[in-house]
Amino acid sequence: MKFILTGLLLLAVSVGFCQTGTVVINDQAGAGQLIEQHVLFNKEHGELPGYRIQVMATSSLVTAKEAKAGFLKQFDDYRATIVFEAPNYKLRIGNYTNRFDANRDLQLLLESYPNALIVKDLISITE
Repeated sequence: MKFILTGLLLLAVSVGFCQTGTVVINDQAGAGQLIEQHVLFNKEHGELPGYRIQVMATSSLVTAKEAKAGFLKQFDDYRATIVFEAPNYKLRIGNYTNRFDANRDLQLLLESYPNALIVKDLISITE
């Protein structure tokens, strides 16, 4: 009983000494303007760092195009892109802003494409 009364007393005292007030932010450095410029830059360039799922890599452009067509027949709700990174053409899927969403779709694709993996890439923000 003594511990409960002591606990209640300490709680009452701590609540009585809590500080209240308002926070005022002075943006003298121009952070708001920098954010606006960043948003404008992204709109003009249309890309930002993100993730894609790479389902295959090959040295043949023809093979990459055939793989893309086959993929889109099987998974028509995804966006597929062929990226050239010397010496390979790579078939990459999706535009993911975070790795969690990419991993969710990767789990679905692993049944058909066991070598698929998540890679960092520039993703389109216009879609």
